[in-house]
Amino acid sequence: MNKAALSLLMPLLLSACAGHFSNSEPEPQPVTEPELNVALAGQEARMITAMEQQNTRLSTNHHAFMTALQQEIRNLKKQVIATQPAPTPAPVDERAPDNTPDNETRDGKLIVGEAESVWLDAVDDLFPARIDTGATTSSLSAQDITEFERDGKPWVSFNMAHEGVDEKLPVEAPLVRYVRIRQASAEETERRPVVELTLRLGRLSEKTEFTLTDRSQMTYPVLLGREFLKDIAVVDIARRNVQGKPRRPKPSSE
Repeated sequence: MNKAALSLLMPLLLSACAGHFSNSEPEPQPVTEPELNVALAGQEARMITAMEQQNTRLSTNHHAFMTALQQEIRNLKKQVIATQPAPTPAPVDERAPDNTPDNETRDGKLIVGEAESVWLDAVDDLFPARIDTGATTSSLSAQDITEFERDGKPWVSFNMAHEGVDEKLPVEAPLVRYVRIRQASAEETERRPVVELTLRLGRLSEKTEFTLTDRSQMTYPVLLGREFLKDIAVVDIARRNVQGKPRRPKPSSE
């Protein structure tokens, strides 16, 4: 009986063992170097693709953010401009254009330099004149001064003689008075006759008092002082001949 049971169990045991060994997992096969390189390359490609996709998403988000920010700045600028008051228009200068000549001031005074050309009607000639704000009176170069009487009134005759004048020019004029002049280089005063002559300077024609003295050794035969200049002219000593040559007066017959 035991032999019969054993003979029945043996086939069952053998089939069970065979089934057990047939269901177990096979052992992993070793990986070769080429296969490993292929696997790593694939993994690297997948990682690069993932990173590029991530960068694309970040770039898209950044662009959208910057676009929204710029739009917000534009909206704020519009709001600031809308709240600002309208600019006040600049006042229009309705004054008349300045037509003042270059040789005059706006109030009509002449601008004269340190030397000008003047016309003396009594001599009927043009002379260079020095502008001297340090002198009170004007003076004229004169020689051979002689006092005489005409129609019961005192007159003087004299000759204008100066370097550059070809001949002595005789002049007669009413005597206004005598004055005493003290020169800076002398202690004593000098008594000089004073005459009144018509002088032309630029557009101006004025009767002017002159003291008579010999200026033949000086540069200018005519000197214009403060009494002549006040109220009619301003002096710019950095310039010369600002007024140019005065116009010769027209003969009375014209």
